[in-house]
Amino acid sequence: MTRAAAAVRAAVRALRRLSAPVAAQAVTAATSMVLQVVAARALGLAEFGAFAVLLGFLVAASAVYTGYVGDSLAVLDRHDAVVRGALVGSALTSWVLAAGAAAVTVVLLRGPDIPLLLAFSVLAVVWLVRETLRRLLIARMDFTRLLGNDVLYLVVTLAVLLVAASSGLTLTALVVAMAIGAVVTVGLGVLRVPRDELRDLRPGWQGMGRLAQFAGWRAAHATLRPVALLAVRVLVGVFGSLTAVGLLEAGRLVVAALQVVVNGAGSYLLPRFAAAEKQPERGRPDTARLAVVLAAGTLACGLVCAALAGPLGELLTGAPVPGWLVLGWSVYLAVWAAGLPSVAEVVARKLSRATFVVRLIDTVAGLALASVALAAGADVTVVPWLLAIGGCYAVMRLHLLAMRTRTTRPHDAPGRK
Repeated sequence: MTRAAAAVRAAVRALRRLSAPVAAQAVTAATSMVLQVVAARALGLAEFGAFAVLLGFLVAASAVYTGYVGDSLAVLDRHDAVVRGALVGSALTSWVLAAGAAAVTVVLLRGPDIPLLLAFSVLAVVWLVRETLRRLLIARMDFTRLLGNDVLYLVVTLAVLLVAASSGLTLTALVVAMAIGAVVTVGLGVLRVPRDELRDLRPGWQGMGRLAQFAGWRAAHATLRPVALLAVRVLVGVFGSLTAVGLLEAGRLVVAALQVVVNGAGSYLLPRFAAAEKQPERGRPDTARLAVVLAAGTLACGLVCAALAGPLGELLTGAPVPGWLVLGWSVYLAVWAAGLPSVAEVVARKLSRATFVVRLIDTVAGLALASVALAAGADVTVVPWLLAIGGCYAVMRLHLLAMRTRTTRPHDAPGRK
């Protein structure tokens, strides 16, 4: 009885620690959804399509930037002068590249639309600056301030949109509203970050190679999941139809809330394991227990979503969604959640290349199985189940790697196995 009570208390403490990062992730997801709804209703189909492309650019840029700069803030010693200079140099370079790529994207979409080009280029830069502050707060495990900053961005952006709507909302006005929200958030965020985090922010190139050994693989890792999901959509469209793609996405939409929770847990785990590596006396989280709790919790909620797939599908998409498809996406997320603690533990030991290789095999295996099944005429509902099979390999392999490296920690080889 005492052991059971202790387990319950530990679970409650874990939920409290996860509540802020999960809430921050929920606010981020809600902001994206609100902006898309506003764009869809106010801009018309063609302009909404253009906005979707621009938003996709920001998401992709953030994923790569977070893998390279954001995770490095948590895992590497950001107060070391050489590492700090390399991080500042990498951030500045990324901002310049993002501005240029944003301008090219607008030209390809709309031609020489100068107001939109300037607005979106500025947005791309302040978006990454804001992401830098977010990742710094995550590295410090200051999730309460992170949540406050994310809520502030949502409120300011919506306030500007309300003002702009009085004279007719345009795509450029929507982009400007997002940029203003990001600028205000960055300004207040800088004031709330401890002063020691903002000292000696001079770019340096001496540590670029050392940084790239770790960060390059993390950035590559960050692209795997979006690329895999894009490839799945293409495969379903080629072997099936666009209607089948829509059904596949409808199934994902039903479990979107679970995705928010899993992502929030992931944002908490990496800095927690990184802190344990830097200060072993703090104790290392129990990877196996975390994996079981995350997977079981995700699967339990997924079963509820699958049981309610019909009405939830009607509510969210206007049409019922097969329960088997929703359950498949739930299993896929549960497998992904089960691997997060091991990923965090291994990456905290700077074994980013090893993590990337395992996830790459996982991705290729899942896509290969899906390709064969779809080519053979299988129904679209089998796709998430097949993707989960590749994920099972990653969970087992990363867990073994985490256990094997608990006694050998190659701190002197940031990117090596």
